[in-house]
Amino acid sequence: MAREERARRLFFHGMVLVLAGLLMGTVVQAVANPRIGLSAHTGTLMNGILVIALGALWPRIELSARQEATAYWAWIVGSYLSAVALFFAGVFGTSRATPLHGAGHAGTAWQEGLVEAGLTLGAVGVLVGSAIVVYGLRRRR
Repeated sequence: MAREERARRLFFHGMVLVLAGLLMGTVVQAVANPRIGLSAHTGTLMNGILVIALGALWPRIELSARQEATAYWAWIVGSYLSAVALFFAGVFGTSRATPLHGAGHAGTAWQEGLVEAGLTLGAVGVLVGSAIVVYGLRRRR
């Protein structure tokens, strides 16, 4: 996929995340743990805006084709996993992966495991993608 097409797709996915975050905001009071529901709303909005900014930055990144594809997919998959896991945390009322926001709530073992896995994998994806992007922005000699 061409660099310009990846940048356009980052804009698209960023806007999908912004829309998802806005929609999450409409159900904050209806989830089992509204505090995490609010975190899902704001976190997904912020992540969507960050993906949009990444789309604007993408043409300036100097990476091999493999590095570029890895960074792109790490960001996309990590962003969606994080958004879905945070939303599920609010819906299920889990607390193991988010003890500060989940205090006083607890989900079943499989719900806690699902949310924890989603948040962990999402964070790893975004961190790996970010590290590759930073590498691609280093000053060339």
